[in-house]
Amino acid sequence: MIFKFDRYTLNVDTRTLRCRDDIVTLTPKVFQTLLVLVENHTRVMSKDELFEHIWPHQTVEEANLTQNISILRKALEETTYGKRYIATFHGHGYRFVEPVSVDGGHPLLAATDIVSVEDTSTDVKTERASASNFEIPNPPGARQNYEEDRKRNSSVVVLLVCIALSVLLLILLIKMRRKNLPAVASQPAEVTTLTRMEGAQYEPSWSADGTKLAFISADSNNSRFSIYIQSSDELRPQQIVSGTGEYSSPAWSPDGKSLAFIHLQDDLAEILVVSIADAKQRSLTTLFPHRYGLNYRHLDWSPDGGFLVVDDKNNEIDPLSLYLVRVADGKKLRLTYPTMDIIGDVSPRFSPDGTHVAFIRVKYQFENDVFVLSVGGGEARKLTEQSHSLGDVDWATNDSVIFSGRLDREFKFWRQDLNATEPYAVLASSVGTDMPSQFSISRRAKQIAFSAHSSDLNIWSVPLAKKPPLSADWGPVIRTPGQDFEPSFSPDGEKIAFRSDTSGRVQLWVSKKDGTGAAKIDTGKLIPSVYCWERNSQALIFSSISAPGLFEVSLSQEHGLRHLTDIPLSHPSCPVEGKFVFASHSNFVYRISIADGAVLKITDQGGTPAIQSTDGRSLYFAQGRMDPTLSRLDPSTEHQNIVVSSLMPGYSDSWILTSKGLIFIKMISGRPVICFHDLASGKETVVAEFNGNLPPVGLSGFSLSPDERQLLVVLADPVSANIQATDLRMH
Repeated sequence: MIFKFDRYTLNVDTRTLRCRDDIVTLTPKVFQTLLVLVENHTRVMSKDELFEHIWPHQTVEEANLTQNISILRKALEETTYGKRYIATFHGHGYRFVEPVSVDGGHPLLAATDIVSVEDTSTDVKTERASASNFEIPNPPGARQNYEEDRKRNSSVVVLLVCIALSVLLLILLIKMRRKNLPAVASQPAEVTTLTRMEGAQYEPSWSADGTKLAFISADSNNSRFSIYIQSSDELRPQQIVSGTGEYSSPAWSPDGKSLAFIHLQDDLAEILVVSIADAKQRSLTTLFPHRYGLNYRHLDWSPDGGFLVVDDKNNEIDPLSLYLVRVADGKKLRLTYPTMDIIGDVSPRFSPDGTHVAFIRVKYQFENDVFVLSVGGGEARKLTEQSHSLGDVDWATNDSVIFSGRLDREFKFWRQDLNATEPYAVLASSVGTDMPSQFSISRRAKQIAFSAHSSDLNIWSVPLAKKPPLSADWGPVIRTPGQDFEPSFSPDGEKIAFRSDTSGRVQLWVSKKDGTGAAKIDTGKLIPSVYCWERNSQALIFSSISAPGLFEVSLSQEHGLRHLTDIPLSHPSCPVEGKFVFASHSNFVYRISIADGAVLKITDQGGTPAIQSTDGRSLYFAQGRMDPTLSRLDPSTEHQNIVVSSLMPGYSDSWILTSKGLIFIKMISGRPVICFHDLASGKETVVAEFNGNLPPVGLSGFSLSPDERQLLVVLADPVSANIQATDLRMH
């Protein structure tokens, strides 16, 4: 028997593991550990079970199993590629979480095997969903196999090569033509305003019968949140919940008698269920307390009333995953296992028949896709190929989803047919918004309620000469109609570079040091990602989400563009000598010559970004997107040590190296503050209270002026928003 997962092939008969064509050397016991985990990948294997399979009739120390798992993780290069194959369930055991298939491409997925995680304990139990247990809906004929068979076995003889190439060419021409055709003629659509109140109203949620609309309301300062219900037979909305903390993601029970929602307070988050008749609340389960400024819905209620689905995580460094939550007792059942070092899975919605969940997988803030997964588990199917900014997703029918996405200059509503042979979305409504649209579909009325809601990201200046700076000392520097983030002073201190989507897509912009005279930098068709200044302050080096490698763009009048290297590097950072640029890939740190693009790997250890100290002897970097540690590396000896372990998770781009230490964001008593770590003494002091709302994960960034007197910070300023409605093209 041969098992396949990711890049690996595990041959049971020859007892070998290959990574593509290369043999991965494993000891017999380590190989047996891997084999047992792969064979039982649909469930958590307890430590006792693993001992029984690996060391039958022997008494061994638990450290032997721990060592085997550690060796396996290194052999599978989990750290190198940022991908998790083996998940640890503390207090219970391990599970192999990568999708596995038998040679021939047939998935080994048991639809009824689901991992159950107790919210109040670290113990994990493995249970099977059945009519007498979890009662997950799975009516005959409702479960549809959405797996696309991309591997077709065929035998092509030499005489048919010309015919095959001709057919392929014809298909490509058809696809190119199809991509250039308008999806649906854009007809003017009537839009009705459903709510008009002070502050912002967002996250609308229709009841199943389409007669009531629940939504979140925030005051103009985002300091007080409430949940309202607007009924079709009433003129004014009724306030159901209000109080301290933040409310999110209202979801109706199928009978319309209850409303579930998330309540977030400092270091506590929980799912609450409120009775509409008497306003009584009960806590269903607790969640990981932070959502990192993510403007998505996080909760939905199943059509049969038995389950909720929510995005959640067990610790800081994990991506957000989807969980089923049993309404009867709050027990959580994990559904998805996204790869490490991405933001994760958000915005879950049950299909009308309750057999599937649609959701958005957020790799980075501007790289999202829609996925669909059976509630019985298995591998999620990717529905979209655009990798654009997405706002929300819901079901039109059991065979089609609607998502809001900026596939062009605006966020519009698009429909994707699950049975379509090609991943092409068609326009479902011509209504467009300038911000991500959170929405809810009333399938009975064929109407969509939506709110174009997102924080307005702007770049503010904090004077560090005054200690500590007061709130009144903060001032906006870059404030465009779009989202402005990732600021960077030029080395000479005369200019500020930043990224902004004010032109309709994310571009590099450069202004004077006071924020005036901002001009877009022409990068052609490339969509710039992380960037850095060259030491002469006359050019920028950036990576791109639309093409591999690093690119240099001159700030001269011609805006010359040059491709430095096509190696998929990211997070460039210029060292002190100015002739090279540092960049990273899979935690390897590389040095790239600006003159000729020559690439040299300088260390097997690293992170992003890699910032060089002023004496050139050390590199400082964040360990990972959600990792709270900042490390220092000596490239000559490859000695590495942790300098800061309290960086706010998710804000690995919100720190800066000074001549004497590190400035970074951390959480104190549930609130973000800006701290300074003195490298000489190791002492940490608070520089300033964070004067506003945190931007979403991946859309922040710090920059320090060369004289170290001015700090640039990204703030999420509150915006007003109303809930509107329009008719929807369902088919």
